[in-house]
Amino acid sequence: MLTQILNDMWDIVMRVFGGADAVSLIIMLAVVVLFGLMLRSFGDVITLTVSALIVYGLARLAYSVYQGADPGSLPGTAWGDLKVMTVGDLVVYFLAFAIVMGIVSILRSFAGGGGGGGHH
Repeated sequence: MLTQILNDMWDIVMRVFGGADAVSLIIMLAVVVLFGLMLRSFGDVITLTVSALIVYGLARLAYSVYQGADPGSLPGTAWGDLKVMTVGDLVVYFLAFAIVMGIVSILRSFAGGGGGGGHH
């Protein structure tokens, strides 16, 4: 049973991230690194991950406008895309963002950039 769940999750990961274009992956990486650097405690991971997902979505919309998409149609298109997104896709995005942000935060603290209040 656990093996099946893990295989299903892996299939979703490959579908979500394997099918993304290079610009989307670059935007995603930039957002995740930026929010990972802002992560000061793991108690903030849920709030920052939701914020990072929102910023990623807005950045994708901005890129669509840059590419010539009609700005007036974007809210409807974005809402339509969100409505058809599966829970599995959303969970994969959320977990991937949270995990990478956590790794960035840990690497920042090892690099000496975690100084905040002197709690060592």
